[in-house]
Amino acid sequence: MVMDMMDEKEGEPARARILQAAADLFAEDGYKATSVRRICEAARVNVAMVNYYFHSKEELHLAAFDHARALARASAADVAAASAQAQLPPVEQLRLAIEALVSDMLRPGPASLFSRLVARELIEPTAAIHKLAERNVRPQHALFTQLIRGVVGAAMPGEVVQKCVFSVIGQAVFYARSRTVHELVVPEITYDEAGIASIAQHVAAFSLAALDGLRRQHAAQAGA
Repeated sequence: MVMDMMDEKEGEPARARILQAAADLFAEDGYKATSVRRICEAARVNVAMVNYYFHSKEELHLAAFDHARALARASAADVAAASAQAQLPPVEQLRLAIEALVSDMLRPGPASLFSRLVARELIEPTAAIHKLAERNVRPQHALFTQLIRGVVGAAMPGEVVQKCVFSVIGQAVFYARSRTVHELVVPEITYDEAGIASIAQHVAAFSLAALDGLRRQHAAQAGA
């Protein structure tokens, strides 16, 4: 049995199938609702293979995040780094990062797996939340804190900046996790390529307008 699992031709494809099935199911149904048996059925392997490669469901969960991240297209962090290198104004850096975040969460297929897993974890935290926070959530939070601070200025209170970060990311999570309701209540909002681009542009424009209003309000209060 062990020799079969260690066979390179059979073992590596099986491991990849397990990771893909786990990432898909965890993103769609959540950690609690996804059993190892369901993952095995989807991956066409037996439970012993999951135990051999990952040792536990929690470790498989963490590995699924790493697998999904490797499949992702340009993330918000990648877009922000490129825009900073291009010396774009802070507002444009944030606009592009928000659009990338929303698009990544809504786009179907492997490219959006990572963002959908993060969105699921934010809504339904698991026992792995601390590790996932260090690996994935905290870096994204730090990125948007930096970008929003660059737009609102150094004088804006830190508490307000943090609420702005949650508001921006929260919009992306809301669209990602409430899609079924949206399609029933507001069917004119579509989730095809053009529809996703429209949603991403709206969230970015809405967020930037709100941040500009807060910046103006704070400056007026400070000058009063």
